[in-house]
Amino acid sequence: MESAFGDGALAAVARADLAEAAAVVAADPARHEGRTYDLTGTPVTAERVAGRLGVPHRTIGLGEYRRRIAEGMPGLLPFQPPMLVSIATGIRHGFLDGTGPDLAGLLGRPVRDPLDAAVATASAARPGTAA
Repeated sequence: MESAFGDGALAAVARADLAEAAAVVAADPARHEGRTYDLTGTPVTAERVAGRLGVPHRTIGLGEYRRRIAEGMPGLLPFQPPMLVSIATGIRHGFLDGTGPDLAGLLGRPVRDPLDAAVATASAARPGTAA
């Protein structure tokens, strides 16, 4: 597996946790009035994803990533290539790995591991797998 993320991490969140947090707020909106929550999850690295897949990880440079997007992904909308490079840059340089207690506080429990949630979703979507 190759990525432009280096050793950086993305504080990913399981979609189900976000849905549950929204339901908590919607159930008692007055309690949350005027509050702002930072709904972050568990930092996930490309190395960890590769390990979960059982494959090696190799970091490529941001310039190489930019070139591959430009040459190998026809059909992207004009805003998408710079957006994808910007996300990779943010991950690589540690701007998207911040965590905090807000999501777990709203849920009243620890957040789900986003990589576990992704694996479960991908496994359920595989052909020949019952949902």
